[in-house]
Amino acid sequence: MGGTIAIPEIVSLAAMKAYALGRRAKWKDYVDLYFIIKELGSIRLIIGKSKEIFGVEFNEKNFRSQLSYFEDIDYSEKVIFSSGFEISDEEIKKRLLEFSLEK
Repeated sequence: MGGTIAIPEIVSLAAMKAYALGRRAKWKDYVDLYFIIKELGSIRLIIGKSKEIFGVEFNEKNFRSQLSYFEDIDYSEKVIFSSGFEISDEEIKKRLLEFSLEK
């Protein structure tokens, strides 16, 4: 029983963030999802994993809508980007909207 800490794989982490968007709209979760989706190249894996983990509690249509709705987001936590990964809020919003519309 060493001091091992289990860390969820990136797709599982993204699924948890996707599920959380419906319960709390925090800008940091949107930023995290932007970078994860950009790396994965699609939201399909996140949707599949969300359905696997949360079953009927996860709603794909709501998730897609949440990715493109920015009115009620909590911006109180400042996002600090790693060097070389800086991107404007507007660019993140634009790309999340595009991701939300993918087939």
